[in-house]
Amino acid sequence: MSRKDIEQALVRGVETLAAFIPSAPFLLFPVLSSVCVWSVRRVFNYRDHILTWKVWLDPEAVRTKPDDFILHFFAKNPDLSRIYAREIEAGDIKGLRAAFPALYPLLGLEDAFLRGLFRGELAAGAVRKIVAEFEARTAAAVEGLKPAEADPAFWRFLETFGMELASLGLHLLKDDDILDLILAAIREEHSPPERGA
Repeated sequence: MSRKDIEQALVRGVETLAAFIPSAPFLLFPVLSSVCVWSVRRVFNYRDHILTWKVWLDPEAVRTKPDDFILHFFAKNPDLSRIYAREIEAGDIKGLRAAFPALYPLLGLEDAFLRGLFRGELAAGAVRKIVAEFEARTAAAVEGLKPAEADPAFWRFLETFGMELASLGLHLLKDDDILDLILAAIREEHSPPERGA
């Protein structure tokens, strides 16, 4: 594994991906971080895995969770239990349920795309900001990906790119190092991600 080879591959990946989503540069980081996550796991059916972040598009899948499940989700996560301590102590299921559709895919399901989309807020512990901006930012992501999503070449590129990264030994790097390399590649080729990075 050569770190330089991975850096160069990421720069080429940013350049190619930017051609697929030219009107949505803020999506470069979430898409590339998703590809890297699935590459490390050696799962190359990207269409299925990258689009799993759309679980929130079926709100019933998230909103029909029982109250106990939601309460447990907030109580078991140290950060959430601190941030939502008042709601947990008061048994404010309505308040917790309102935040749940944004936080569960991110922190419960640990969706790679959403974690990339909200990287800045996650790093800052700005959980309530994630909840406040979730709908608007994910709607912008859906719109930004629409042109590329329908293009079979987009999916072929992601698969080939992921396999290249796997063959270069991406899995040998720490997660934080991978994310830093992605950001460096984006900065080298384009302006930094506009949202959440």
